[in-house]
Amino acid sequence: MPLPHFTQLQMTGSPGGPGTNPQEVVYLNLFEISFILPVILQAQGRDPFMLLQQATNIDFELTPAIETAEQKFKFSTRQFMKTPTKTSIDFNIKFNINVDDNGSMVVWNTLRAWYDLVWNSQNGTLNYKSDIIGTIIANQHDKKGVVLRRVTFQNCQIKSIGGAALSWGSSDIWSEVQAEFVADYWIDEFIDGNFTINPPLIAGY
Repeated sequence: MPLPHFTQLQMTGSPGGPGTNPQEVVYLNLFEISFILPVILQAQGRDPFMLLQQATNIDFELTPAIETAEQKFKFSTRQFMKTPTKTSIDFNIKFNINVDDNGSMVVWNTLRAWYDLVWNSQNGTLNYKSDIIGTIIANQHDKKGVVLRRVTFQNCQIKSIGGAALSWGSSDIWSEVQAEFVADYWIDEFIDGNFTINPPLIAGY
């Protein structure tokens, strides 16, 4: 075991130590989320870049707990891992809400138009799954823009859009809205020195 001193640690990067450069921390606020909207919304001229600029958070809960099954011999137990109960994933994204010069809540309008493809409450119309799926790509990067992890959610469908509580007694503003999505599967790419990713991750999206 090395001595308990910073010069013995690889992550320190001290002169004369085993490390060459000090390791960096992972920042939780360095990320961007890009959207490939359903074809119908693209034809309507909806701006996915506006969603990118206003998406404020996303949770990477991509390694859910897998249940176990138990066998016994008298009072001794042994455990076996079950298969996953589902391989799709539900996730939430929060968006800033603002009004443009035309009085349009652009981000909310786009989310609502996506939801209306699933079920339009005003006229009852529905659409096929192929008409309502999109793609959501989340890039987590470092301070120089190098992508550390990229998660691509495929066959995304929007499930719900958070509402707002209006009140004369409130002095607050409607600053953000949360949308809930579901994806059939996801592609999880990250840099791993013991595993080569092809193609390698690059800055940008």
